[in-house]
Amino acid sequence: MFAMRKVLGALLVIAAGSGCYVGATGRVHIHANPIAVAAVAVTAAAITVATAPPIVANVEYYDYGYRPGFVWVNGRHTYVNGAYTWQAGYWQPERAGYYWVQGAWIAQGNQWAWVEGHWEAPRAGYIYTDGYWDYRDNGYVWMPGTWEVDRPGEVYIGGSWTVVNGRRTWARGGWQRDDGRAEWGRYRTRGRGGVIVRDHR
Repeated sequence: MFAMRKVLGALLVIAAGSGCYVGATGRVHIHANPIAVAAVAVTAAAITVATAPPIVANVEYYDYGYRPGFVWVNGRHTYVNGAYTWQAGYWQPERAGYYWVQGAWIAQGNQWAWVEGHWEAPRAGYIYTDGYWDYRDNGYVWMPGTWEVDRPGEVYIGGSWTVVNGRRTWARGGWQRDDGRAEWGRYRTRGRGGVIVRDHR
């Protein structure tokens, strides 16, 4: 218990010095400073559990723009009092000009660490591609989003749910030549120079 308090204390010190804060729930909230994000992510990884999170049997996931004005926060397993419990996903108000990066359980050798979801600012010349739930064997595993070099004349279109062999599966998004179609408007302006970015999920 003393060791855990020391880790939490170190996390609070880094958070205070990097534009982050810890809310009443004990979660770390990160203000889109890439250096702060990296520092807190590394420190947060020190708070680990030895037991792997359970397989996620059913998931909800909503692509960017599904509910304008809000972003979807994935459901997840939380580790409380020596056991995992499922915490359902929820909608939160979007934050104009930022991307929502989902939290995830990350393997750390033979242990697991939870890295909180956070808001991240756009990066010049890059587009953030959302993570997705990938079906593996008998459950879903969250695959984190990535930054990709922007492609002038093309637009990155988000994924969608489909059914493959009787199983609900997420079909990943991908780059498409921008032919001007109106329904791609929400993707077209996302993260590009000087345009207000609408966040997702």
